[in-house]
Amino acid sequence: MLPPVKYLIVLMLENRSFDHMLGFLQSPEYPIDGLTGTESNEDDNEQQVTVSNAARYAGDFDPDPGHDFDDVTLQIFGTSQPALGAQPSMSGFVKSYARRCNGDIPASHRIMKCFAPSQLPILTTLAKQYAVCDKWFASIPGPTLPNRLFAHAGTSRGRLDMSPDDFSNFTTIHEVLDKADVSSTIYADGWSGVATIPYLLKFQTQFFATMDDFLQGCKRGKLSSYTFIEPRYGTSADPGGLLRPQNDQHPDSDVREGENLIWRVYNAIRGNKKIWNNCALILTYDEHGGLYDHVYPRTTVNPDGENSVNPSFDFKRLGVRVPAVIVSPFVKAGTIVSDTFDHTSILKTAASLFRPAQPLDPTELGLRAARANDLSNCFDASLFGNPRQDTPQFPAQGTIPPMPATGLNDLMSEYVQQAVFVEQKLPPGARTGIDPASIRTDRDAQQYLEKVYEALRSGAIEVPAVGGRS
Repeated sequence: MLPPVKYLIVLMLENRSFDHMLGFLQSPEYPIDGLTGTESNEDDNEQQVTVSNAARYAGDFDPDPGHDFDDVTLQIFGTSQPALGAQPSMSGFVKSYARRCNGDIPASHRIMKCFAPSQLPILTTLAKQYAVCDKWFASIPGPTLPNRLFAHAGTSRGRLDMSPDDFSNFTTIHEVLDKADVSSTIYADGWSGVATIPYLLKFQTQFFATMDDFLQGCKRGKLSSYTFIEPRYGTSADPGGLLRPQNDQHPDSDVREGENLIWRVYNAIRGNKKIWNNCALILTYDEHGGLYDHVYPRTTVNPDGENSVNPSFDFKRLGVRVPAVIVSPFVKAGTIVSDTFDHTSILKTAASLFRPAQPLDPTELGLRAARANDLSNCFDASLFGNPRQDTPQFPAQGTIPPMPATGLNDLMSEYVQQAVFVEQKLPPGARTGIDPASIRTDRDAQQYLEKVYEALRSGAIEVPAVGGRS
């Protein structure tokens, strides 16, 4: 049973697998489906590489591990061309990373590095003090943008990668809720991956806000019913020149910055009883980022009958497992849920909470979302009339050294393309004046994204009517 919450909050971080972040949290007293420490993959010299808990906060994954469809196929099956009906073996992670490392075999071993629980005190404490979902998978075996589209729209419409103009014909959970007079907001620290969806652009001042707006909303006890938080994807500087590093945890950013973001979100909702006593927070990741996980992806249903032709894929298999933690005063400490979830479970839960009399229809957000498991089994009905007020104790966070400016990873390049697409819709006087060809580092990109996002939130874009309200 779902709890009587007024606020559903989602924080979706970037590109980390379940085993990489939480696998070594497994113990006899806490029997999640994690790591024993004996799991291994073979390298290109036919030597077994065993998992370790020796991951560093940053520095292990440069170059960025592959996570496009072909990369993930090799990681899951141990071969780039699995036979029809082949079963996933989760045996190709080291060989896949060797291709990104130009055949450097010792470097390829880094893909088996995972974190010790003590290194991630915020995430692991919340996992043990609330609920962990140890069978939450990315929605497709592929990269960020189509997986994030599944989190908003329940489908990528047959696409395994995305370009800005591919977002034109999607219905999102925000539109579904809006038509039921339920408020929703996307809070972003510089850019949202769904900033090019026409319905959201049409009502841009309603649907887009900043992380500061979220924090202030928590203080005032005034949030939308459905909140989706996007992290900061690049490094920027505040007006005083203080660096604000990327906190999305995308390799190879410093994972501690993402820990701090999780901490800020938790503290914000915990700091106001009006919010805390009426909320559920979903912490998850868009996809595994090429990092090792031992649990094979489950089968699923195609959301809308659309398939990918090149490469061939029927969308009946989920992506690799990702971390997922559910935080709420209606969750009992130590809860472990092994139901199969993917990002469409977010949509199913939101619709079930805020539109309970109208079950989610496949014509709205696709067949997969309509059939997805919601998060009912994460909650304890005995707490519904008596929400928890205890607060877990977290270790103090140390000083995080600043990261140097880096080149653009694939994700930032895609977001810059999206921002260029949006900027072209701005009136000439509202445009940034930044030449996209001059963007060379993540700081350049973040500065550009923030300026376009600020203009977007001002309502300066004129978008033709796209259905719904006018």
